[in-house]
Amino acid sequence: MLTFDEARQVAAKHFGEPFAREGLQDDTACLVTPQRVVDDEARGLVMVGGSWIVVDRETGVIHQWPHLDNLERVGTMREVKGEQA
Repeated sequence: MLTFDEARQVAAKHFGEPFAREGLQDDTACLVTPQRVVDDEARGLVMVGGSWIVVDRETGVIHQWPHLDNLERVGTMREVKGEQA
């Protein structure tokens, strides 16, 4: 079972960019966010639509969940903070 930090590393390697240390997880998945998205949000730039990047904790497979289709599940995930990048 992957930890949140391991899921961040899988996504960073796959996408070739750093991922934020804060995210969400449940027993089967970790929702991770590219650091550039967090930085853009902090500057007031908001992206509407899109999808969440999710790493399967059992297999390490990366999925992209459309926002509207997965609001309920994401709402039940717990906040998690990884180690310093």
